[in-house]
Amino acid sequence: MTLKTDFLGWLLTSQVILSLGTLFLPKAFRKWCWLTIIPLALTILCLRWITVAHPPMRNLFEAFLWLPLLLGCMTLISLWRDRHDTSRLDATLGFIVAFPLAFVFDAAPGQLPPVLQSALFVPHVLGYMIAYVLLARAFTLECLRHTRAAGENAAWGFAFLTLALALGSYWGNEAWGAYWQWDPKEQWSLATWLIYAAFFHVLHRRAWRFSLLALGVLFILLTVTWINLSKLFLGMHSYAGV
Repeated sequence: MTLKTDFLGWLLTSQVILSLGTLFLPKAFRKWCWLTIIPLALTILCLRWITVAHPPMRNLFEAFLWLPLLLGCMTLISLWRDRHDTSRLDATLGFIVAFPLAFVFDAAPGQLPPVLQSALFVPHVLGYMIAYVLLARAFTLECLRHTRAAGENAAWGFAFLTLALALGSYWGNEAWGAYWQWDPKEQWSLATWLIYAAFFHVLHRRAWRFSLLALGVLFILLTVTWINLSKLFLGMHSYAGV
């Protein structure tokens, strides 16, 4: 674990502090923390984009940069549309995301590999990031017994997961000449999709709902970390490291 001492590093550390503040501050102040996190996350993204001269999605560090912004937007949407205060819940997820960004992931810039220089790159990766945030929120909302909100987040998350998977298949055919290669990352992404597809067949069985949402989050974590980073699962997506 290392402290990033450049300007971007201090902004990332500020994001961690604000996430912690949102966890412990009274309800009246939590919304204002998120209203600060959103422009901060946007500034971090823009700064990284200018620095590397490509959409910041090349590796796990850059992909994770989008998550605090997405979480902040979803928090405000929940407050505005449903009158649900999910600020503390989202701050927990935000801290889980912000901590490795500030202290674990390597922020060294790199060139975009030729295979990623496609118009499908941004929608494919962003689709997965939106899906993962929504599905993580679905699980935490289910833990808090906000069943309707959990179901809505799962439905939207599944839609974005499906879109990202389909875009990846189409892109694979353009880049490698086949829609499906049975690459480890593809297999685990499909397994995750199947878990959430099963979820919508057991909506009225709470124990099954909870179990499948928990299993889905576990598969997302394994796909993003172990499958993405482990040398045991080398494949056509091995360029997407930390």
